[in-house]
Amino acid sequence: MVIRLKKNKEKAVLNFHPWVFSGAVESVAEGTSAGDIVEVQAHDGSFLAWGFYEPGSQIRIRLFSFRKTEDGKNKDYWFEKWKAILHLKQSCLPKETNGFRLFHSEGDGVPGLVVDVYDKTAVLQLKTPGAIRLRKDLVQFLDAMGFETIIEKRDKKEDPKGESFSLLKGTLTETKFLEHGIHFLADLPFGQKTGFFLDQRDNRLLLGSYAKNKTVLNTFAYTGAFSIYALLNGAKLVHSLDISKQALDLCEKNLMLNGLTKEIETGKHKSLVMDSFDYLKNMETGFYDLIVLDPPAFTKNVSTVMQASRGYKEINMKAISKVKEGGLVFTFSCSQHISGDLFKKIVFGAAKDARKKVRVLHHLTQSPDHGYSIFHPEGEYLKGLVIQVDGEI
Repeated sequence: MVIRLKKNKEKAVLNFHPWVFSGAVESVAEGTSAGDIVEVQAHDGSFLAWGFYEPGSQIRIRLFSFRKTEDGKNKDYWFEKWKAILHLKQSCLPKETNGFRLFHSEGDGVPGLVVDVYDKTAVLQLKTPGAIRLRKDLVQFLDAMGFETIIEKRDKKEDPKGESFSLLKGTLTETKFLEHGIHFLADLPFGQKTGFFLDQRDNRLLLGSYAKNKTVLNTFAYTGAFSIYALLNGAKLVHSLDISKQALDLCEKNLMLNGLTKEIETGKHKSLVMDSFDYLKNMETGFYDLIVLDPPAFTKNVSTVMQASRGYKEINMKAISKVKEGGLVFTFSCSQHISGDLFKKIVFGAAKDARKKVRVLHHLTQSPDHGYSIFHPEGEYLKGLVIQVDGEI
């Protein structure tokens, strides 16, 4: 199947960008269907790349190879590619860590395909017709690599039965894994994304280095990972705040898994089932030394960027206004459409309106197993700053 581009529309492909948008397409071979592997040609008929066709998307083709000889039609091509990625990811893992992102979509040259690993369990998200086409081969590969449990996660709206997961191999049991020697449970059937946010691994380690003797507020806490790093590194008091009681129940299980039951019993750790916006608005000024702002994505498309920006500004302004003088704020955006530059402008606006002196100590991003291609800057979805609030201007 051949897809030919319009004249002068091949520049992005020549720059190895993995997306071809609908407006660049001149002609599509008759009979080409969603998920088919297609050869992308320039207007003059010269070869450009191989990719997966997706007629229902503005991103009409997702490219996986720029070599004429690597058309992806042979299972061996994918097995060799996946095995090389697995060995690379394993070689870069920190000590005592067996939870990591194995396949990171365009970042690993496998567009639409996400696989997270929790020890001997692999969790799949197949986000495009091309990725779905590879399901059978992928399960066979993961089985050959020794994974004992294989699960596929989906958005409920994508499944006709409204089910969010399928068990493809093994039995569904409580899933434990290690991160920097810390024990965690992942809620695979019902948790967000694949069950845990592995992309914050290195940022949690950094927070731990600042936590000693600090009073910490972890907003949008989910499974409480930032809270656990804080407590294990000598935090004086930690409050985990989330609107979901189910998430905070798992947070407390994770605390107990790491020998922190006493911290729950004595009140050194407290779970607060509340809306983070409301809590930040009404909380006592100067009580917390360190605040974590790690909200879910406020926007998933360009049309709502301005609305999302207001949400990010609001929570940052409240945290900056109310953190103790000299205190720290770990603030993040995981919205792909909020650029790093825009995020800094949002925090600037929050600091300006709060009339506080703010210094940037660290620029943060996703952990290395979530690395993005230099040719695909859209893959840098997680932006973060560690800021210190030094008092009023």
